[in-house]
Amino acid sequence: MPLASLSASDPVVDTAGRPTRYFQALINNVISALNITSPLAAGAVPASRGVVAAGGLQGGGTLGAEVGLSLYSAVTTVAALPTTGNSVGDFAYAADGRKPGESAGAGTGVPVWWDGAHWYAVCSGAVVAA
Repeated sequence: MPLASLSASDPVVDTAGRPTRYFQALINNVISALNITSPLAAGAVPASRGVVAAGGLQGGGTLGAEVGLSLYSAVTTVAALPTTGNSVGDFAYAADGRKPGESAGAGTGVPVWWDGAHWYAVCSGAVVAA
């Protein structure tokens, strides 16, 4: 069934809970589109490029114009997390940061974010500690 003949009011399942022909046609059209576009998209990506987390979310990083942003502004210990030059919302990774339940000195690492004054552990919402 052509996608153009489907409408938003067509039922998704019949009274027995099985997909209707309308819904199945929609799914088939989506799958067909993905089968066509996936190889095209894969062919458009240079095989020699990799994404490296460095440089911060606020702009640039080592990939410059190719990507323009990266995940972490720093990957370091809690004690060495930068306290200057950060923008509110920057992300970093505290390699020895503690998750809830980990004891002092036994942190296994956590993603953290900067609020303008402190680094907070993403998993707990508390100021990160080692």
